[in-house]
Amino acid sequence: MPDEVEPAGRPATAMVPVAQIFERDMPGPWWPSDRDLLQILWCPNEHWDPPAQQADVSPIVEVRWRRAADVDTPLEAPPSPSRHSEDGYLPEPCTLTGELLTDFPFREQLPSEIRPALQELVRRTGNGGDVITRLAGWKLGGWPTWHLTHPVVFRCRTCETDMTLLFTVASDDETGVIVGR
Repeated sequence: MPDEVEPAGRPATAMVPVAQIFERDMPGPWWPSDRDLLQILWCPNEHWDPPAQQADVSPIVEVRWRRAADVDTPLEAPPSPSRHSEDGYLPEPCTLTGELLTDFPFREQLPSEIRPALQELVRRTGNGGDVITRLAGWKLGGWPTWHLTHPVVFRCRTCETDMTLLFTVASDDETGVIVGR
């Protein structure tokens, strides 16, 4: 757990489940050949000095690839964290129905022959290119929004391979995503 001990001496807090996805529900190229269950958890506290490759002042994320057959005793309910920084770091339990949609890269990464049509669509609708080309909301795969910077290539620190986006958690109310409970 990321919060083993805090300066105030408070105990560690439980990781919070954010998403559990089965390969049968959302197939794609991101699945390791011997795994069929993806679990994403995070520490519900802000971390000012997170591990490398994680955003400052955010919950620390943990990704677990598992085999569903190995999960022989699922928890009735996950343990509650002893404390949390913001209510936004405590997702409400819900179920989602996956839908296959097309997501596009940053407008400047699109082929040059497509750009004029995109520019015309942006002009006609009054929306920015980010809104039109990349889907907002919670998603598996796809492209990042790059709404604060231009695209940056992230490379694996072990093998230097270019990394691709695995999972996005929407962090505002402007995503257009409605989650049923």
